[in-house]
Amino acid sequence: MKKADYHIHSDFSPDSTLTMDQACERAISLGLEELCFTDHFEIAEDIRIDYTKYRQAVFRARERYGKQLSLKIGLEVGFDKNSQHQIQEYLEDKDFDFVIGSLHRAEGLDLFNGEFFRGKELKVAFSDYFKVIHESIPSFDFSVLGHITLIKRFFLLLKVNPSDIDWSYYDEGIQAILQDLIARGKGIELNLRNPLLDLDFRVLRFYKELGGEIITLGTDSHHTTSMHAMEEGFQALREVGFRYYCVFDHLKPLFVSI
Repeated sequence: MKKADYHIHSDFSPDSTLTMDQACERAISLGLEELCFTDHFEIAEDIRIDYTKYRQAVFRARERYGKQLSLKIGLEVGFDKNSQHQIQEYLEDKDFDFVIGSLHRAEGLDLFNGEFFRGKELKVAFSDYFKVIHESIPSFDFSVLGHITLIKRFFLLLKVNPSDIDWSYYDEGIQAILQDLIARGKGIELNLRNPLLDLDFRVLRFYKELGGEIITLGTDSHHTTSMHAMEEGFQALREVGFRYYCVFDHLKPLFVSI
């Protein structure tokens, strides 16, 4: 089975220290056959990518590692309703293989420092989170929705025990997101940066039941130590009933048997 990690950040991202060479060498040691670099593009944070330099760096890595590893050029773009035109304008004349659309800020507030959640009852905050994701889907043309279960990274910050959460309360919002993605021909990623929880399996089951087919796996790595062979992800897909996952080439999904 071909193993491909479709969420890797190199040092083209300001929060990553991982060079492309280090990522490639680690991937080969893990038995991966394909990597897609998905560095950050966040207009709200003034994080841009020099496309020419980025592309040249991937091509140099291909020259070094191409016999052992397929390398793709991707991007993780932060949803930003105030910059939709700028984002689409940047993307439209670039030859990317793959684009992740991700929510890192909501209602102008940072998710990671807790601003978005401050002063809100938990059910309201989580409901708003899924609502903002749904509203962001038409923002620009992307391949898959990134880390829909990102909120699980904030349990410690919010002093929440995930086992105390009734995830069924958010089913309607989650299903609406997935239905919209499927109708638009877009997919989801199974993000493997953190261990999978009940919420992840809930999303996968809904996606399968609703007819979703396009799904990628990614470790969302920023360092070599967080890269892994993604066995947990492949097993999760099998458990839910998926028989394939996706890689991309020039924004077209290709289905790989698992």
